[in-house]
Amino acid sequence: MITRSFILLKLFVLALPVIRCARILVYVATPSISHQVVFRPLTQALAARGHEVYVITPNPVFSKEKTPANLTEIDVHNVSYQNWEELFVYHKGVKEDIVHEVILMFKIFALTVDAQLSTPGVQEILSKHKNFFDIIMLESCHRPLLGLVHKFDAPVILISSWGAVSAQYDALGAPVHPLLYPTAGMQKLYNLSLLEKGLEVLKSIILNYLVSSTEDFDLEIIRKHFGGDVPGFGILAKRIDMMFLNEHTIWADNRPVPPNIIYIGGIHKTQQKDLSWDLEKILNSSQNGVIYVSFGTNVKLSQLPTEKINLMAKVFAQLPYDILWKYDKDVLPTQTNNIKLSNWFPQADLLKHPNIKLFITQGGLQSTDEAIDAAVPLIGIPLSGDQWYNVQKYVRHGIGSQLDMTTLTEKEFKETIERVIQNKR
Repeated sequence: MITRSFILLKLFVLALPVIRCARILVYVATPSISHQVVFRPLTQALAARGHEVYVITPNPVFSKEKTPANLTEIDVHNVSYQNWEELFVYHKGVKEDIVHEVILMFKIFALTVDAQLSTPGVQEILSKHKNFFDIIMLESCHRPLLGLVHKFDAPVILISSWGAVSAQYDALGAPVHPLLYPTAGMQKLYNLSLLEKGLEVLKSIILNYLVSSTEDFDLEIIRKHFGGDVPGFGILAKRIDMMFLNEHTIWADNRPVPPNIIYIGGIHKTQQKDLSWDLEKILNSSQNGVIYVSFGTNVKLSQLPTEKINLMAKVFAQLPYDILWKYDKDVLPTQTNNIKLSNWFPQADLLKHPNIKLFITQGGLQSTDEAIDAAVPLIGIPLSGDQWYNVQKYVRHGIGSQLDMTTLTEKEFKETIERVIQNKR
């Protein structure tokens, strides 16, 4: 009888599903909420499924009392934001600034990671033995993080809050071509003249050169923290197993990619929440509807030329709509009665209110995703980075219009607003 019971117990145990939990390191270096929100659903889902997750981040989600037992957040907030604002001082919407922007961006990215790696919390992670982690997930835009590929013997996944650069596509076996498969740094994508094609190819060559020219500085930082025997980026890149892109395949124009490049567009979207009482009152009481204006979490609008802010405010004063404007100061240079300012709005939930008629944005990818999800038309005024790439697609897909901050006029701004709102497509 005992033998029979033992056999039945053994068969029962063998029939149970096997659950294997991994120890995972996730390093999200960018000190910007718009980047961080892309990674949070992934790390929290991994923890919810029983994996042991370590997250290095400038923006922890949980207080120490409420952190799940199997999720460890290493807070690098203070050292991360020290140099960060310098990157956005120059973002005035000038296309030609892209060269200076790329050089400055890689420098500040590298200095940010250098400061983070020097903190006690990250040093404790680096003291772990070579096989401590089963998987390593790294934010793709910070090249010095590849030092962790050398430090730990584990599969590596890059994760991007937007798209990827040519070198990353190339390393993972995807075709690269500046005109057939433009990357997020390109500023003109469709219906190019022969001259424009030549200029975009030249720009691509220059950008790729600038990216490669910063490798030595990044390698210095890597070898400072991970030892002088760290190989070059060409060898480190071969250790990358997979890349996740926060982009929809349609947004990428169905770019051909191998199976190890996975699109996870829209991962940051959350369940709709109720708006505050005061916002609901403004939205519900507006007779003609509301225009929402936000240029993202990084650029301070007060640093833009005053004449451009005055131009927009003057046009808004002529419109029959109420304006909700995300602005980093309490008053505008030119204040009007139909404008309400705030340094923060619950954007994703706000856009889903039926009385929102238009979203005027800089063209960030997360903002774009939220507007598409809410079926709100867009006017994009790009200021930096991948924003020209995104806003070009507003026109391509018929979801909005593009304006240029440097040449913007009152007449053009007003006519574009009226045309987009009245378009019933």
